[in-house]
Amino acid sequence: MGLKAALFSGGKDSVHAALAEWPVDLLVTFVYEFPRPSPHLINISKVVELAGAMSTPLVILKVHRGREKEEEAKLMGSLGVSRIVAGDQNVEDHLKYMEEMAGMAGAELREPIWGMDPGKVLEDELREMSFIVIGAEERARELVCARVDEGSSETFRRNVRELGIDPIGEAGEYHSLVTEIRPLGASIGAKCREVRSYGDYYVALVD
Repeated sequence: MGLKAALFSGGKDSVHAALAEWPVDLLVTFVYEFPRPSPHLINISKVVELAGAMSTPLVILKVHRGREKEEEAKLMGSLGVSRIVAGDQNVEDHLKYMEEMAGMAGAELREPIWGMDPGKVLEDELREMSFIVIGAEERARELVCARVDEGSSETFRRNVRELGIDPIGEAGEYHSLVTEIRPLGASIGAKCREVRSYGDYYVALVD
């Protein structure tokens, strides 16, 4: 049997999906050429730090526009990955892409939170981990730099409801960086140093 690899951004959904299939052999981060900066890429040093706290090897690959799927599948094949774990929940295009990439790599795809109620997913995530919001659209701007842990989880859930956005930010309404994974006893320090605006999107720089 080959390796089990979890796609990993350092965000709560990727961590939650990995925990659902734990243990995994590898964490894999793909770096894309986005029109605007990715909050995960800007804070890639903290993503690496989190992987280290999880005691799991991390592989990072920059992929090129128009060749992403082929390059990702080639990496998975070269690593001997037979099972790919991803954290998609309801975006059909994402699921189709992942199914095609996994097929090209000759690997089984596991999507443990696919089709689940997003409110329930967020509830489960808040039991497992703490995180800081590192990016948000204009309508969710007030969430940037929010620290969410057991003590503030109800406040965060209420804020998300009042803003009228998807509870887990599935459409990119907000992005997170996990700072504590309680089932693994893993944690990192994270302090919001600065917030930068890119048009109608806001990204936190975290130390």
